[in-house]
Amino acid sequence: MAQKGEATVSPNPLVGAVIVKNGKIIGEGYHIRKGEGHAEVNAVKNANECVKNSTLYCTLEPCCHTNKTTPPCTELIIERGISEVVIAALDPNPEVAGKGVKRLEEAGVKVSFGLLEKEAKKQNKVFFKNMTTSLPYIHIKSAVTLDGRIATSSGDSKWISSSEARGEVHEMRNKYDAVMIGKNTLRADNPSLNTRQGEEVIKENIKVIVGTLESTDTRLKIFSDPKKVINITKDDSTEIEGVRKIQIKKTWKETFEQLYRAGVCSLLVEGGSALVSSLLKEDAFDELTFYVNPKLVGNGPSVFVDNDTKTIADGIALNGKWRLNNSNEAIFEVMK
Repeated sequence: MAQKGEATVSPNPLVGAVIVKNGKIIGEGYHIRKGEGHAEVNAVKNANECVKNSTLYCTLEPCCHTNKTTPPCTELIIERGISEVVIAALDPNPEVAGKGVKRLEEAGVKVSFGLLEKEAKKQNKVFFKNMTTSLPYIHIKSAVTLDGRIATSSGDSKWISSSEARGEVHEMRNKYDAVMIGKNTLRADNPSLNTRQGEEVIKENIKVIVGTLESTDTRLKIFSDPKKVINITKDDSTEIEGVRKIQIKKTWKETFEQLYRAGVCSLLVEGGSALVSSLLKEDAFDELTFYVNPKLVGNGPSVFVDNDTKTIADGIALNGKWRLNNSNEAIFEVMK
């Protein structure tokens, strides 16, 4: 139930709820989007019989505070006479964090938590990162050849990955608030950076561009809606009407803190070697996906560039897993 909200709930968590009475499910619900009913509320609303003396199972601890657009779920649970609540994970939001459990127990509701906690936290990896660090969740994605190139020596990169892989990337984009690239990728590829299903645009992601936009052609596709563009730059003078600007700091952590304050909770990085290398060297990511196509192109830009690595032992070790798709591409995935 929770997973159904994955493309629409940000900045809120993915939460599902199921109500059981006399051994059968009588209500189900999930949080659809910010400002609308929470999972517990929707499960009660959808119940096909009275919920009194029932058990509520939910992904995350029911909320108990009033600093939001919807009333606290704990009060609805108490008012409707639900006798037991089973929670997968406690809410990391300091405004809840155990207080929801305490409120329910004080009202005589039996509460337990920790059932499938690991799975619930993984499902809500973005929300937990946001709440515990005040930083966006960072996922690096790159398509490379078997010899580690992201383009040929002439700069051609369409297409290294298969249509199957590109379709999977659009599914990724749908889960993230924003897509980030560098200025060189912007100028070379003129990407749309939106989420598509076939030819249909189903989501206009926030576009984050790293580097100065001075002398950049404002007719490029991403500037069709400049209010959806954020420019991370050291340049004080560059201004494109409608584009928001964030000053790049000494570290990615400091820069991402600003990006989070600008409302970006999750970020898919699709940049070139300079951007990807910078993030890897600073260990400024949470997840990484490399699509490795079995082609050899020889000279061309590498996915990772670092002149400081002198020995194999000094290289960045990535602890991940491999899988193979139907297009004979190997996908390497790292999740911290």
